[in-house]
Amino acid sequence: MKALLPHSLKNKVMLGYILGFLLMSGVIFINWQNFERMRSLVLSAEKVSELIDTVFEVRRYEKNLFLYGGNSEDYRELNMYLDRLETILKENKEDIIIFSNKETIAALKRNLQQYREYLSGYGKVNHSISWEAKVRGKGREIVKIAEDISRIKTEKLTTFLLSSRNVLALSILFLTSVGFIAGAIFYRMFARPLILFEQHMKRIAEGEYSFIPVVSQDREMLSLSKAFNRMLVELELRQSHLITTEKLASLGTLLFGVAHELNNPLNNISTSCQILKEELEGPDMEFKKELLNQIEEEADRARDIVRSILDYSKAGNKELVNLRKVINDAVRFMKAEIPPKIELSINLPEDMVVFADPQQLKQVFLNLLKNSIEAMDGEGSITISARLHDHHIEIRFSDTGKGMTQEVLSKIFDPFFTTKEGRSGYGLGLFVTHNIIREHNGTIDVQSSPGHGTTFLIRLPELVANNS
Repeated sequence: MKALLPHSLKNKVMLGYILGFLLMSGVIFINWQNFERMRSLVLSAEKVSELIDTVFEVRRYEKNLFLYGGNSEDYRELNMYLDRLETILKENKEDIIIFSNKETIAALKRNLQQYREYLSGYGKVNHSISWEAKVRGKGREIVKIAEDISRIKTEKLTTFLLSSRNVLALSILFLTSVGFIAGAIFYRMFARPLILFEQHMKRIAEGEYSFIPVVSQDREMLSLSKAFNRMLVELELRQSHLITTEKLASLGTLLFGVAHELNNPLNNISTSCQILKEELEGPDMEFKKELLNQIEEEADRARDIVRSILDYSKAGNKELVNLRKVINDAVRFMKAEIPPKIELSINLPEDMVVFADPQQLKQVFLNLLKNSIEAMDGEGSITISARLHDHHIEIRFSDTGKGMTQEVLSKIFDPFFTTKEGRSGYGLGLFVTHNIIREHNGTIDVQSSPGHGTTFLIRLPELVANNS
């Protein structure tokens, strides 16, 4: 059956319309023929009714003739109705035979002929009781035949009406069943693939960037799946590019702080070298060793700063990382950006670890620190805390900034949304932050109101590495 179906939604719809039209036409044709037959039967029944009415008129004038002392006028009326009865039998034989048979009609004609013969003696013979009995007896036979025809007519009409009602009921039942079957087929061929497609699109909208499977072999659905899968590839590339762009933008804002951080160890190295040169010929070897140790320590310090920058600029893999160390690195990068009137408080356990990409996690903390600093206009406090709750690590970033309205809150994780109005920024920071947290199977929520600061709540699974 499937091999016979066209692999195209358009062609299937056309085939469905054609089959539906043919079925409807067939049902309509059957019922139309049935109604036409009923109309023909009713018309034939009218001829039979006219025959029966005429028979009763004949009998009425017969009674007038014998019972009420009928005159020649009654005799003429009686013969007129007999002529009419014979004409009905002659002209409507095909209609009457539907409710009787040839033998019955032949018997009715014989009885009418004999009835006429008996009546022809009216006025020529003495109206004896035997003659009247013959006429009346033949009249009763004619009435009996007419009543039999009438009874058969009623039975046939009743039977046909019941049959027509059954045909109509079966037609309705058939169309209803076909409608349900067509609906099930339509759901399987059209609605179900679209529902599956919609469900997969919802998962994509929630961040699960997996390829859309083949939900239907129809050309349109295959083309749509391929188009969306190509879009997903492009979307992943663009998202990766956005993360890289955001990293580079953040690195640009950190260069001043890094230069400041490097300046201190370099100055210490330079000072120690100058002193060492002056004391090179001196006898105090312990002092010279101390100066060399200071130079080594400051060189290591500079190396760590440079290594942190290099680690930050490249992609990493998920691993167990110390949460406090990652946050301290982020704070060190932003140290030069933090105004002196902003108080930073960090309240984290020293041994708290999380399974994550340290560089991406550092990117999250940098973005949140940057947003908090910009929200406070140079004065206020930032509090970073973490705790273990319900098998998740909860990290809170709270600031005492100006806060956000509900309208802004509903859009802060949208790409390219920004409230900086002309200042630097592309509106990608929180968008990238949201995606990174989601890639780590976590969630990020925000609570804020105008004039009451903002709190970001990050929830990451506890030690996922142990379960993987």
